[in-house]
Amino acid sequence: MIEQETALPATASAEEPRWAWPPLFGLLEVQFGAAVGYLQTAVPYWLAKDGMPLAEIGVLSGTAFSPHAWKLLWVPLIDLGPWRRVWYGVSTLLTALLLLACAMFPEPARHLGVFTLLLTALQAAATTAHAALNGLMATTSKPSDKGRTGGWQMAGNVGSTAMMGALAIFLATQFSRQVAGIVLATLVLASGAGIFWITERHDPSTVPTGPLLKAAVDRVKSIVMDLVKTAFSRDGLIMLVLCLAPVSCGALSNLFSAMAGAYQVPEHTVEMVNGPGMAVTGAVGSLMGGWLSDRMNRKLAYALMGGATAMCAFAMAAGPMTTDTYIWGSLAYSFANGAGFAAFAGMVLEMVNDGAAVTTKYSLFVAASNFAISYTTALDGHASEFRGIGTRATIAADGLITLVGISIVALIFVLFLRKKPAAVAATA
Repeated sequence: MIEQETALPATASAEEPRWAWPPLFGLLEVQFGAAVGYLQTAVPYWLAKDGMPLAEIGVLSGTAFSPHAWKLLWVPLIDLGPWRRVWYGVSTLLTALLLLACAMFPEPARHLGVFTLLLTALQAAATTAHAALNGLMATTSKPSDKGRTGGWQMAGNVGSTAMMGALAIFLATQFSRQVAGIVLATLVLASGAGIFWITERHDPSTVPTGPLLKAAVDRVKSIVMDLVKTAFSRDGLIMLVLCLAPVSCGALSNLFSAMAGAYQVPEHTVEMVNGPGMAVTGAVGSLMGGWLSDRMNRKLAYALMGGATAMCAFAMAAGPMTTDTYIWGSLAYSFANGAGFAAFAGMVLEMVNDGAAVTTKYSLFVAASNFAISYTTALDGHASEFRGIGTRATIAADGLITLVGISIVALIFVLFLRKKPAAVAATA
């Protein structure tokens, strides 16, 4: 129920609530997509061209992506007051500046420690803005549109991630890596201006009613109590297990550009597949996943989409090492992964749409999921060394790891989740 989060002042009680327009969240995800796409697509491709082994690229990616998992250390600060829009704006500005810093860094392959630190800081800034946006999404989207809102957000997420990563490769090829950084930073700032069209909900609990210090302490207590109540509830513990399990991680998306050489894929094809191709298939998959998650058990939908990504990985691993296999395998995986991400968003929004710790609760589950993505990416990369099989082993390992995660979900579903939960819209 979100009435407490969205209650209007008494003087405006007759006014209709100003719900956010779902597609707007897709635009506001561009900053996140630019940061993730830069690390997910452009950086692995450049490092592979510089001669770095796939196993080392996997470790670098897993390390630099780690802030998406441990952001929970600072995200509760976003819930202290009605300043989610401010958090988003400042973090988006930092994302743009760090993109420039990474692009201007000379000879990254020779200074991996510092380069990894910059990439990690970039992801920390981007994921903080992302967390603030998640809080806004949970409190400003119409209750009956949770699945659709999650679908649009993930469409913007996976679409811009693919497009921005490929755009960086294209611009670096035509001009330089520095130009690529400048363009991406500009797009981040331009898309972030959409935050001015979001009306943050009025939350009386964030308005100090006494001394500022006492009000802050009371607010912290409310956040902690709400977080603990959710995390240690039956449904909360089940959700944490689902998020920590490698169900629909889409970890291969972090390595596809680095695999292009093994499939003898021309550079232009890598740009088209990892850019427009994955942007379209990922966005369409996200919209489909959001639609589906409003019409069935959202946890089951999440597991089903994870199974689809596993099947795509197995099919690609079994195919010949040709350009055609790379194209259809990557695009099919992107479609299934987009649907899985949208199902995940709908699943989490269903649980965290009210209380004092909306942003923190959402981030808790997202952090758990991103931890799964990080360790799965690293495992996929190391699998390339298994008996000298190489890229094919990486792809097959991703499918196997996903099946393990789905088995965990299936067991949980049989034991605890067979009854379909009541729709959020029906109780709002």
